[in-house]
Amino acid sequence: MSSNCQTEGYRFYPVVHVSRLKPVNEYGDRPKTRLAPDITENSRLDFDEELLPEGSWEPDHLAGEYEVEAILTPMSTSTERAVREFKVKWVGYDDPTWEPASNLSCGGLLYDYLRRKRRDHRFQMVQVADED
Repeated sequence: MSSNCQTEGYRFYPVVHVSRLKPVNEYGDRPKTRLAPDITENSRLDFDEELLPEGSWEPDHLAGEYEVEAILTPMSTSTERAVREFKVKWVGYDDPTWEPASNLSCGGLLYDYLRRKRRDHRFQMVQVADED
């Protein structure tokens, strides 16, 4: 069969209707069995919160983990990729140390510090704009 239509002026786009698509099975080798059978209501372990000792909800400090008192100054070091470090004041220690953000487990303090720095920076920008 020969084509009588001209090849110029025609464009074909690979368009497929969504009903022709099938979901991809990305995890075909994943096991489908449950590790624990369905647990009945009677076999569940229940406890009374009132019987727990006071302060038992507080996490234990792990060995080698220290508490951050304050975050003092930021610094970015550029090696293969940018690493953000902070000068940190530790509880019970006099000398602050430089620590990468990945070593810090004080998300609330870090968030508050960065928010305060952004606010101060914006305030300085407004003051500069007012001087002009």
